Amino acid sequence: MDSIVWILLGFGFLSYLMYTHQIKWLLGVARDSACGTVGLLLFNIVFSGFGLAVGVNALTVLVVGVLGAPGFVLLYATQMLVQ
Repeated sequence: MDSIVWILLGFGFLSYLMYTHQIKWLLGVARDSACGTVGLLLFNIVFSGFGLAVGVNALTVLVVGVLGAPGFVLLYATQMLVQ
């Protein structure tokens, strides 16, 4: 049930952004998400031997897409703290 609420909130937030901001911002997030996904996959290949891998799912892709490089570092730093 909680995941449905988060998904609806996410769609509501994106709808708000589309209504109030330029579509250019959303295209930038999509571009950063695509590049971040490739980066996450490559880093997972390299660092999986050290036991450091971040799951690639919608949330992690969205974090990298919205936050960019700091989000990428945040995901791996959080993974290091959890282990």
